[in-house]
Amino acid sequence: MLSQTTMVTKINRDNCLKEFSNFPLRHYDEATDEEEYFYPAVFATQWLKVASNDKIESTELLASELTKLMKQLCYSKLIILGDTEQSWVSKLSLERNDYEPLIEALRYLAYNNIDTYFNGGLQVSDTDLYEFLKHFYCLTSCDASLPYFHFMDIDQNFIGFIHYSGEMRIDTMNKGTQLLLERAIKQTRFIKVLQRAK
Repeated sequence: MLSQTTMVTKINRDNCLKEFSNFPLRHYDEATDEEEYFYPAVFATQWLKVASNDKIESTELLASELTKLMKQLCYSKLIILGDTEQSWVSKLSLERNDYEPLIEALRYLAYNNIDTYFNGGLQVSDTDLYEFLKHFYCLTSCDASLPYFHFMDIDQNFIGFIHYSGEMRIDTMNKGTQLLLERAIKQTRFIKVLQRAK
């Protein structure tokens, strides 16, 4: 059941990139027949996961623990954007009617006025983050044709990415954020898979 109010705000793609210039980007260059990439310089990288082999349980754990992690870091909003100009909703996802969680995720996006044309950023409040993340992870883990969606705080202290496997990458942009993140992770059920300083 969808909530009656929502704290998900749409941001025009150009405006989002202007305000949050650290978002990773990917672009296909027809002249060279290669993809070009932008990824900002980062201070450290870590991969985290939750301990569950059950898809439904791991989705709920990922959503609840990431919500808890953001609260530990005192971030009240996250910004999410795809790394290509492709929209949030693909034809492939819309044509599937065999998986109820995906159908529910598409309903959630439609409820928030996110359609097949929208390719901008989303600002998600901490009060809506858990519900958003459940639907977001379902959508991105079911549809490999979508862009890679990254998320960050409004001050661009970190960049996050949830892999379709459920593992999550967090890149910190400075030492202060890295120290805060290391302390915050200990207050969650995330398991550290890998950590690397740049």
